[in-house]
Amino acid sequence: MKHNVLMVEDEAYLAMALQDLLTDAGYQVFGAARLSDALEIADHERVDVALLDINLHGEAVYPLANRLRESGVPFAFASAYSKDTIPPDFHDCELVRKPYTSERIIEAVESMVEQARPH
Repeated sequence: MKHNVLMVEDEAYLAMALQDLLTDAGYQVFGAARLSDALEIADHERVDVALLDINLHGEAVYPLANRLRESGVPFAFASAYSKDTIPPDFHDCELVRKPYTSERIIEAVESMVEQARPH
């Protein structure tokens, strides 16, 4: 079964590369560049895990992060932001710092998929 990844990234080139990487790794990818689109996907699609850029065209992704957390969907921030710039509520969340490697992203997604599996 393919796992569904919600990928929220506003840099078009990076989003395309990330979508290709995740698709090639066997994941179904739902991509969004704006918070409103990402919230819509989260409300209407089965999302297993999510990769979230923090700053989406000047809008913070935290409302989506809260919704995912409330729904029990594992997520990681994929951002150039550092841990000390993230609100304290999210200090326990994984942060994959940009620029990241393909291996690091796949490792983060695989870890979240494992976390999402019922034990």
